[in-house]
Amino acid sequence: MNIAPIGELVKLRYKLLWAKTRSRNGRIALFLAGYLLLVMLIALLASGGFGAAMLAVRSGKAEQIAQGVLAVLFLEAVLAANVLGFGMSAIFSETELRRYPLAAPERRMARHLTGILDPFWFLFLALQLGLAVGLYVMGAGSFWFGLIAVLLLFAANYLLARVVGLFIDQMMQRKGGAPVLLMLIMSLAFLPSVATPLMKKNPAILPAVVQRLQYTPPFGAAAAMIHPDAAGVYGLAIIVAWIAGLAALLVWLEKRPPRRQVAESVKIVWDSPFDRVGALFGPQMGPLVGHWLRFYGRNSRTRTLYLISLPLLAFLTWQTGQRMGPHSLLIAALGTFPMATFLGTSRISVNQFGYVGGAFRRYFLLPTDPAATLRAGSYAAVTIGASMLPIALLAWIVFVPYPFDPRMLLMLFCTGFTGLFVLNALGIWVTLFNPRKGNYNSNFGNDLSLGGNILLMGGMLIAMFLPRLLYKFQPALVSLESWWMFLPLPALALAFYLATLKSAGPVFVNRREKLLAIVEGRS
Repeated sequence: MNIAPIGELVKLRYKLLWAKTRSRNGRIALFLAGYLLLVMLIALLASGGFGAAMLAVRSGKAEQIAQGVLAVLFLEAVLAANVLGFGMSAIFSETELRRYPLAAPERRMARHLTGILDPFWFLFLALQLGLAVGLYVMGAGSFWFGLIAVLLLFAANYLLARVVGLFIDQMMQRKGGAPVLLMLIMSLAFLPSVATPLMKKNPAILPAVVQRLQYTPPFGAAAAMIHPDAAGVYGLAIIVAWIAGLAALLVWLEKRPPRRQVAESVKIVWDSPFDRVGALFGPQMGPLVGHWLRFYGRNSRTRTLYLISLPLLAFLTWQTGQRMGPHSLLIAALGTFPMATFLGTSRISVNQFGYVGGAFRRYFLLPTDPAATLRAGSYAAVTIGASMLPIALLAWIVFVPYPFDPRMLLMLFCTGFTGLFVLNALGIWVTLFNPRKGNYNSNFGNDLSLGGNILLMGGMLIAMFLPRLLYKFQPALVSLESWWMFLPLPALALAFYLATLKSAGPVFVNRREKLLAIVEGRS
């Protein structure tokens, strides 16, 4: 094993991380991430470290509480790594690593070593170590068994996150992968609401489930922390078996890239559905809008987000609406309808040129105003997002257990229309001032810039909590009798959107060199 070049790659990985952090956006991102992680660390250490250990020992259920804490941390790490993309991005590609004197197994080790040494994974390692040390200090565990268990659980956690991410990535590249992923996500989303009543009716299910979970890494680690004997060794053996199995599965997945099930056609079609929709914008803008509609429609993540946005937001509407008074579902829907028109296209609409790479230059060679391509991309996002609004309204009429009332539909239409234009207008400014080079073919993870994340996350939080705050402090503003107050909102949103398009054009032309440097990876 050639250790020296691998060590140099790890050093280079942290140099690149530090160089990125020293930029203005990097410092802002570091401050916000550090603040959030500090708050999370304090909260989780109180519940997942010494606090959980003290509670476990005092209650006499040390092993059960350790099992629960480790299982939650284990699943949180897998979900956060794949959804947010932390500790999962390939810092060095296979082509770049071939420049180093490394064999194939060494290149694989270098890729995963630079991934597992991401600061994100150290947070979960610290939480698990806090629990192990807390149990040892309270006299309910073994230090060395706990340390070995945490390190093995750390490796198993990373390998499982990698396997899940690679499986999803390869599934999305196959025909029919998006519907399968939609079914999996919806199954996980509705599982808690279905499982809770089922367990209440059948109490014997919970012990049976716990018995099956004894063979998982978190439960094995909990056994090793508490029992420094044969039971602890058995728990460590369970984790080692998982590591071996996950490593073998990861190697198998990496060596077998997905094969396309249909042959690619090289025939050029000038009258596709994208072009027919684009023609509605006139002869000058039509071809550009058709191009951007095709750019959105062929992106697997956009298709996935578009498909899951309605059932996901419907689930959020139902969950949040159960906790309020009369017309609670309406109050919740007033917050989720704006996001239903934006979530599907959000990845590209807040980073419009971040996925075109060197093709960005071609937009300035077209026989038209360069700013027209910015407007066309936004028109395409608005068109796709607007198509979700009638579907959401139809689902409301069919599934919501309220008598038909046109005032409800009008209020929901106004909020959805408002969110569509306000969020897409703000996405234009994020595209211009805080873009980021992204991977168009990436199917999972978070590759948005700081501004994109603030707009997406902040927009969702504001949209969901604003109607609830109004209902709490000024309930008359969101009542059916005040439906007429929602009528000006779409007009104001449209005016803001049109003003944004007009003022963003010159900014786009003036910032083209900076944008080009970013999308080509030179800045």
